[in-house]
Amino acid sequence: MRRIFTFFYRREVRQPACAWTMTDVQRQELLRVLSEIGLDIVREANAPVPLLTFGRRVLRRLQCDGVDAIPLPEFADALKRVLREMQHEQLQVMSPTEMLGVGYVYNITERETWPVRSGR
Repeated sequence: MRRIFTFFYRREVRQPACAWTMTDVQRQELLRVLSEIGLDIVREANAPVPLLTFGRRVLRRLQCDGVDAIPLPEFADALKRVLREMQHEQLQVMSPTEMLGVGYVYNITERETWPVRSGR
């Protein structure tokens, strides 16, 4: 039945986002700024920071205009992937699943910021 109704209403076609490239210098600078911001956020919380909260605080620190227009779960998931790829010696992300926006960010050198793992 739903297919019949969607036949009469046209769906809005979204244009895919264009990918942009960075030089190695720009990439290193971006990772440096992200690690500084991330470590400050974890240091302020003095606890593991949930990924969605971490993403919201990163956006505030970057003073992004239209923060509400940025989909937070997707942004947090992108941050999770970047943190995993950059393999920082202090800033780490723990996510037991690949679900959107699920995980914690912590400082591996400060034990009080580690997420609690339940034993099975």
